[in-house]
Amino acid sequence: MRARKPGGSYLRLQAALLLLLVTAACGKIGEPLPPLIRIPGPIVDLTARQQGAEVILAWTVPHLNTDGSMATTLASIEIYRAIREPASAGEAARALDDTNLWRVLQIAPASEKAEKKGVRDILEGQDLSEVLEREFSYAVKVFNRKGQTAGFSNIATLWLQPVPQPPGRPSLNPTEEFVEVSWAPSSTNIDGSPVAEGVAFNLYRTSSERRSPGSPLNSTPLAGASYRDGSASLGETYAYRVRAVLETARGRVESRDSQEASLFHRDLYPPAPPRQLTLVAGREFLSLTWFPNSESDLAGYHVFRRQGRGDFQRLTTTATRRTSYEDRDLLEGSVHSYRVTAVDRAGNQSSYSNVVSDTLE
Repeated sequence: MRARKPGGSYLRLQAALLLLLVTAACGKIGEPLPPLIRIPGPIVDLTARQQGAEVILAWTVPHLNTDGSMATTLASIEIYRAIREPASAGEAARALDDTNLWRVLQIAPASEKAEKKGVRDILEGQDLSEVLEREFSYAVKVFNRKGQTAGFSNIATLWLQPVPQPPGRPSLNPTEEFVEVSWAPSSTNIDGSPVAEGVAFNLYRTSSERRSPGSPLNSTPLAGASYRDGSASLGETYAYRVRAVLETARGRVESRDSQEASLFHRDLYPPAPPRQLTLVAGREFLSLTWFPNSESDLAGYHVFRRQGRGDFQRLTTTATRRTSYEDRDLLEGSVHSYRVTAVDRAGNQSSYSNVVSDTLE
């Protein structure tokens, strides 16, 4: 048998492979690339607010490095504070450039999650006469594991005010429609001076579903020392705290939280009794109808019957959602009397409806 000669496609493939090998052998090794520098981007949303005799700082952890890569090597955050006499805006900008003014307040570990973080600068225990009405400025730096940083964040500035001490622990009076919350205002400020007129209040509530107080229940600060919480739902557990609110020329400042007061808003309130129970006799049955109840937590109705001179017995094993009932288990010639109750999801039962009676002949 004659051997088959390789075709043109096979020869072209061999030539291409040979050219590739020659080219690779003649190539040059490139210049070494500089090492990548993964410096976390600076924090840009630092905020500072006074609450009583402390300043609460908050910021978002940067999620990118300065080169746009993901910030996965965060190590620590340094928090700085500068305290000065009040100054004009131009003077403040020049003075804050003075590195001798800044002091490290705290060093905290840095999370690699891009989330909101914060710390408290607690001033209680200090001589407040030396810091009230002073200008407090804060800045932060974030470092990677090599100790590298992109520098200071934005600067957050406030003026410490002599706000009132926290109000007294709230008193809670639950009703079916609302929880009445009341408290005693404080008569002194954090520096011991008397509280001036015009102090208002914010009321905060947490629950099992929402553990952070967030915004106050009231849309505007309360002039009085009480509030009706109409949004409280029956069957829920709530905790309430109050803060005094001081309006100043530099903005609104709150006191620290009052002591917390909590309650389980137990549903002890039965529905209204069903209305307009009527009875219609058929050939072999008696038919009941009544007006529906309007309660949002209504579970249904129970029907009760008395035959002759006996006691009323419940006919429904579970609450029925219908507003009618047909009774066929009857004794001829006996008087049958009926009444109905409403029940809610907490098991509270209303008083009885009106009684209707008839005899099946």
